[in-house]
Amino acid sequence: MKAFNSTATRISLSVLVLIFIGFFSSCGSGSDAPTISKQDQVKAILTASPWKVNTVSVDGVDKTITYKDLGLTFTNTGFTSVSGGAIWPASGTWSFTSADATAIKRDDGLEVSIQEATATSLKLGLTWTKTTIGQGRTNSVSGAHVFSFRK
Repeated sequence: MKAFNSTATRISLSVLVLIFIGFFSSCGSGSDAPTISKQDQVKAILTASPWKVNTVSVDGVDKTITYKDLGLTFTNTGFTSVSGGAIWPASGTWSFTSADATAIKRDDGLEVSIQEATATSLKLGLTWTKTTIGQGRTNSVSGAHVFSFRK
């Protein structure tokens, strides 16, 4: 009877091992799940709804008043702006400059860095090299601009 028990035990253990191997191999590592690219993630944030300016600084100096009514709306490949002055044309196109989605290039050749992009806030940076005067006041100031937007 002792031989039967040891053979039965071995068979039982073998069956259990096979069951565990089958179970764990069918679980997988989740690598079959679709992955969303960084570009798709950032594009979804940009295009979710219009953005309203919160703050603007130029070379570290607050210039929010100059852009107080600025609003941006992004589509998959384009944008429109309200009260963007010379820096943000009324409309244009854009594309990512790299797979990591840290910057876009507008159709006018200006590169805009994406410093922050969340569901509720967007921070864009650019270097503007012109100073334009219009209607008796400055419409744009040259320098390193940081635009902070909110939904």
